[in-house]
Formats: sequence, C-alpha cells, structure tokens
Amino acid sequence: MGADANVDLYGNPLPEQVLTNLHTAVSAAGYAGPSVMLPDNDASELSSTDDEQDASLTEAVAGWLRGNPKDGDREVLDAWRTSAEEPGAEEYALFLGKLFESVNSDNQEFQQSVANDLREAAKNPQLRAQYFQLAADANQTCEDRRTLTWNGMQTARLIADVENGVYDDGARLPDLIELGRVMFGLDALEGIAREKADSLGSVDSAENIDPIEVYLAYQNKLRERLGLQHVAPNMRFFEVSGVTDAHVDNAEITVRNKEAAEIADYLATDWQPWDDVVSRIAPDDHAAMQDQLIDAMGEEFDNRLEQQLADRGLSGPDSDLVEDAKRELGAEVRKEIAREIKGALRDRVLNDHGLRL
Repeated sequence: MGADANVDLYGNPLPEQVLTNLHTAVSAAGYAGPSVMLPDNDASELSSTDDEQDASLTEAVAGWLRGNPKDGDREVLDAWRTSAEEPGAEEYALFLGKLFESVNSDNQEFQQSVANDLREAAKNPQLRAQYFQLAADANQTCEDRRTLTWNGMQTARLIADVENGVYDDGARLPDLIELGRVMFGLDALEGIAREKADSLGSVDSAENIDPIEVYLAYQNKLRERLGLQHVAPNMRFFEVSGVTDAHVDNAEITVRNKEAAEIADYLATDWQPWDDVVSRIAPDDHAAMQDQLIDAMGEEFDNRLEQQLADRGLSGPDSDLVEDAKRELGAEVRKEIAREIKGALRDRVLNDHGLRL
C-alpha cells in the first residue's frame, strides 16, 4: 500500500505486542506506508496513535508508557486520568507531545526516564500539579527551553522524594548528601551560566546570548562529570550557546571548588530538604537547635552586631550610615549564628551515622 492509503484497525482486538510493533513501525523515521488507525479501546489504550500535541492527558502519558511497558501501567493511566481536568493538564499533555519531537526522543535512556517519571508522578498528586504549573509557559518556547523545563521537573521529583520520607532511613543519609551535592552543583551552574552569558554578550554585542541556552549547555556537557544523571542527555542548539569546551572545563573546576568550600554550610543552612530530614530522624536534637537559634537572635545577636559596628568605627544612633550598616551587617550576623548552631547539629547527625563530608 502507498502513503495515500488508510488502514482502519478500530474494533480489532489485536494483541498488545502486535499493537506495540505496529506503532513502532508507523512512527519510525522515514516511514512511507499507509496511515494506520490503531484501536483505542481499553485493551489497547497504551497504543493510541492520536496526534500527541492534540492528545488528551491520558493519551499523551500512554504515548510514553507504550515504549517501555510495565505491569501496573493501567493503574498509572487511571491515576493520570484523575488529573485530566485540573488546571494546566492540557498544557502538560501538549508538553509531553512536544517531547516526542525533541532531540532526546530517540534516546532509549531518555524514553525510560520519561516513562518512569510518569509512573512516579502518578503516585503523587502534588507533584503532578507542580508539573502542570511548570509546563504552563514551556510550550510557547523553543525546544531547549522545554528540555530545561523537563530537567526542572526531574529536580522537583527528586525533592518530592525527600518530602515523602524516602531518605528518612538513616541508611539513606549518604544518598541524601549526594543529592545535596547535585542540587548545589545545579545552583552553582545557574550562577556561572548567567555570568558567562553576560560576558559572551559583551564580547559581541550583536549576538544575543540566551542564558537559558548557556545553562542547559553546562548541564548537558557536565551531566556525567557532576553526576547530573537526572537531566536530559542531549540539547538541540548547543552551537548557538557560545559555550566552548574550555568554558565547560572551567565551570566544572569552579563548581568543585565552590563545593569543597561551601557544601557543609549549604546543607546546614541553605538546603531545606536536609533540615526536613534531620527534623524527622533526630526530632529532639532538631527542636533543641530551633530553640537555641531563637534564643541567639536576642541578646547574642545584638552583642555581635554592636561589635561589628564598633570594629568598623561606626557609632551614633542618628547616623543614616549606621542604620544602613545595621541592615547589611545584621543579615551577615544572622547567617553567622545560623551557620554555627545549625552546623553543630549537622556534624552531630553525621557523626551519629558514621559519616563525614
């Protein structure tokens, strides 16, 4: 049959494997055969061939599951079906459809990652709602921005695991620390990307350097080196990012140096998932830390702030300069106190579990 022919298989109770094989064949690059309309009844829901961009949420989800079928996928679809009428569901369905057109869509690892992500999100209504929100503006942007959005969804899923108690077993603390390193690296890369985009743009003002492309370029090229396995393996427009191999190497060095100097304080004071887990695995110590922190923000804070002002020769209650200094130095003093008190708890928890950073 030629490409102008139509084959209608609706109503035919074909085996699931046959449907999967048919879908693989007609979806292959360079396919020039007839248009095949596969069944869409319950027995073959995972093999829907509707246009993914116009598909319903369940059809879009099924489109990814069919490539990596597992037991329980019917229940996964049922869970997604419950969210089909929620705000953002239609946009998320469109987002999933556009992923089929991405540079990553032929990558088997990526296909498995998307399917497994959909299975995990099926168990978590809050995470599904977060995905809907993240996808809201992604469909009006270029492919690489959608890829970065997908990466952000994977980060959200990893954090949701922490919130749901996956790391509350003390044996998982090393994994939690490793996750913290990954999140620290992503934060550091984002800052490096902004600076690099500014510097690249200043070199050639005629070239519009998109910091999103630069950030994704760093994520992509440092995926293996920095353990960012949860992000997509490829990007479409690396060449237009302006990032070179030397830039990538320098970014890796910067991230590793920052991690060596700052990861301990990051865990203790800046990364909320660590604090959440500690509050559950060491509730008494965590409560005592909170009380100590509150107490220290009284007289201890005032004394340290006054000492900071005195060291700088600042005095005079009516001076605008003193008031400005109090605001700036006050924030530094609060951070200093938090580092000391929260850092002591961090070290205690690590020692109790035989760990070190």
